[in-house]
Amino acid sequence: MEPLPVTMARTPATAARAMTAGMVTTAAKAEATTRRRTMTKPLTKSIFMAGLLAPAIASGALAFGHGMRGHGACGHGALLGGARMLHALDLSADQKQKVQDILTAHQTSLAPLAAKERAAKQALADKLLGTGTVTPQDVDALVQQESQARTALMRERLAAALEVRTILTSEQIQKAATIRAGMKDLHAQMRQLLGKQGAD
Repeated sequence: MEPLPVTMARTPATAARAMTAGMVTTAAKAEATTRRRTMTKPLTKSIFMAGLLAPAIASGALAFGHGMRGHGACGHGALLGGARMLHALDLSADQKQKVQDILTAHQTSLAPLAAKERAAKQALADKLLGTGTVTPQDVDALVQQESQARTALMRERLAAALEVRTILTSEQIQKAATIRAGMKDLHAQMRQLLGKQGAD
């Protein structure tokens, strides 16, 4: 008697079931791929928008305008979006010079105020992170000093920013507002996509 073959031919019913299973698997893979692409599109679009808008709004450089380095330590530009914001507004040569003059005039006040604020923060941190017992009464005076230093620095920065704002044209102010609105919308989209909450 001849031995039975190890592999037997599929019956029509078996072949049909195998074909159906393969089609279901392929459809599931296609659906998963489509879902991933659909979910990725909004994030890709937001990242692309960030690449376009970030250079115009980033406030990492705190000095204003072209050739104004040396004032950044005091954070003059933070209130108006920083150096890149003003670059995006296409300041004229005359406007750039006026901005430079404003920052130079405020530098003598801003530098010591910034140093005082840093010292107050450092003193408070040293107290809180010290090895001894710390009570609310121990830090009350330090908190008040830090608050006063921060307020004084903010007021001086605001004074400089307001002076700079007066040299901008109405078109430039509108452009700055448009850029900021775009960035706020972008931040909101990113928080929604990433599932995070928080202020700007």
